[in-house]
Amino acid sequence: MSATLALGVLSCTVVVGCDRGQETSSAGLVPAAAPISGAPAAASAATQPSALAAQGAPPPSGSPVPTQPAAAATSAAPTNKVTIRTTDGTILTAITGVPAGGGAHPLVVLPAAWGFQDTSMQSQVDLLVQRGYAAVAYTTRGFYGSGGTVDVAGPLDVSDVSDVITWASSRFAVAAGRVGVAGLSYGGGIALLAAAADSRIRAVASLSGWVDFGTSLYDANTRHKAALDLMTTLQEKSGRSSPEFRATVDDYRAFRNMPRVMSWARTRGAGTYLDRFNTRRPAVFMSTSYSDGYFPPASQLAFFDRLTGPKTIRLSPGDHATNEVTGLFGIPNDTWTAAWDWFDHFLIPTSTAAQGPAPAPVRLLTDGGTVETYQTVAGITGDHTTLRLGPAVLGTGQLSASAETGDWSTTFSADADTTANAGTILVTKFLDGITHRPSELNLGTVDRKHGAVWQAAPTFATQKLRGSPELNLSVTPNSDAGTLVAYLYDTDLQGSSTLIAKAVDSYQEATPNVALPLRLTFDPVAHDLPFGHRLSLVIDTRDALYYDMNRADGTATIGSPAASPSELVVPLA
Repeated sequence: MSATLALGVLSCTVVVGCDRGQETSSAGLVPAAAPISGAPAAASAATQPSALAAQGAPPPSGSPVPTQPAAAATSAAPTNKVTIRTTDGTILTAITGVPAGGGAHPLVVLPAAWGFQDTSMQSQVDLLVQRGYAAVAYTTRGFYGSGGTVDVAGPLDVSDVSDVITWASSRFAVAAGRVGVAGLSYGGGIALLAAAADSRIRAVASLSGWVDFGTSLYDANTRHKAALDLMTTLQEKSGRSSPEFRATVDDYRAFRNMPRVMSWARTRGAGTYLDRFNTRRPAVFMSTSYSDGYFPPASQLAFFDRLTGPKTIRLSPGDHATNEVTGLFGIPNDTWTAAWDWFDHFLIPTSTAAQGPAPAPVRLLTDGGTVETYQTVAGITGDHTTLRLGPAVLGTGQLSASAETGDWSTTFSADADTTANAGTILVTKFLDGITHRPSELNLGTVDRKHGAVWQAAPTFATQKLRGSPELNLSVTPNSDAGTLVAYLYDTDLQGSSTLIAKAVDSYQEATPNVALPLRLTFDPVAHDLPFGHRLSLVIDTRDALYYDMNRADGTATIGSPAASPSELVVPLA
C-alpha cells in the first residue's frame, strides 16, 4: 500500500471516531533527529531579544515583559499566518494564536509532523489559546512552504525550535520560565530533542515520538522496510530531501555503510542526551502505542525509566499515532487533552491542574479498554510463566511448561512467507481500533513447509499479559544468514486467532548446520487472555514490514536441546 493510500485511509476513517476508553486516532508521520550541538545558547524566553528577522508583526519596542502567566482565556485573537526567519536564514511558515486581552501568557511551540503543514495543528492551537497560552505551530524546514531541505530532526531542526521561541518571545508577552514544546510523531521527536538543547523549555510533550532513531531503523539486527518506504514516499510528495538524507537512505536499503547510517541516526534521538534531561529536568509527557510500526516502544520505555525529573507516559493499543490523529481533525482527543493538562500543571500555576496532583507516571490502556496506572514501567509486570516449545510433528507442536526437550526438531524453508503477518503498517491496527474486530487467522492456513505452529492448553482462568514476551530459540540454519519472525496469537474456543504481538530477529555470519541461540523480544502487550482461550505461536521467516536476510535456498531448523531449550517467556500482571 502506498503512503498516500495509507494516509488517505486514516484520514477518512478517523472521522468515524472511536470509543475504547479513549479516542483512537492516527497519522502517517515519521521521525528523524540530529546532533543537538548546533542548538543556540539558551536564554530566558521572557527576556532574550530577537536576533531574527521575520515577516510577521513587528516586535514591541522596549516594552517590559510581564512575568506572571495570564489566567485561562475564554476568547482568542484571530489566528495569524506568519513567516519566521531562522538563524541560518531559512524561512519557516507558521500560524500563531494569542489570547485576547493583555498580560503575559505561557508559550507553546508546535513543530508539525513529517509531511504535514503548520495548519494541521490549527485545532490544537485554538485549544491552547482557549486555555490561556500563546501558541506557534510551524511547518518544519524542507516541507511545503518552509525553506531549506528536510533535516530529519537534525541540528537545524533543533535550532529552529529555539529560533521560534526567540521569535515568539519578541512579539508576544511571554511569561518568564513558562515555555512548552509539543508535537506528534516527527514533531514529537523534535520537541524532545529541543528540550535537551534549550533550557528555556520547561515542559515537553512527545506524542508518538521516538528517543532512539537508530533502533527505529535497525533493531534486532533487522531493517524496517515498510516504515522507511512510507516515510520516504511521503517526503517525496511534500518536501525536499538533502543529498545527505538521500545517501543515507540508499545505504540503508543496500545494507551498506551501516555504522555510518546508525551513527547518523543515533544523534537524532533524545536518548543520546539523557544526561541533559536529568540535569535540566523538564517535565516530560510521552505517549506511544504497543504496536508502533515506526518507533517500537521498547527504547522509549527504557528512556522513560531513566528520567529523574517530572514525567508521565501513556501506553495504548494501536499503531503509530493512531491514538492522537483525531486531535488534528478537531475531534476531542484524550491524549492531547492529557498533554495540555500536563502543561497546565507546570506552566500555569493558577490552573486547576496545577492545584491538583500530577498524573500517575505510567498509564496504560489494555486491549479491552481498561485503564491501569503504575509508578514505574517495571511495575507493570508482576510475574512470568515459561512455556517450552514441544516436538513439532509435521510443523505443529505444543506450548507447555513440561514440554519435551531433546533430539526433536522441525525444519521449514525460508523461500516464501506464510499467512501469518503483522498486517499493513498504520492501517491494520487503526482499523482494528475503529471496528473493534481485529483481523483473524485460521492457523490451519499456515503452510508448515514455510513455518511452524505451537499452541498452549486452554486457560482455566483469565490471564493478564502485561509486558514484553520473549522467545528463546535454538535454531540450526543451513546458511550463514537469515531472518525469523514470530507471532503471538490469542486463539478462541472456535479456533480463530487474533494477533497479540510480533517479534523479529536476523542473523549473519552464522556457521551453517550449527545450532544458534536467538532471543526474539515481542512488542509490549496489555492483553487479557479470557477463560478457555489459548496462546498460539507461529514462527516463519518473512514479513512485509522488514527487509529479511534469507538466502534463496535457506532453511531454519527449530530444536529444543535440554541444555538450551526453546521457550516462550510470558509476562503476567
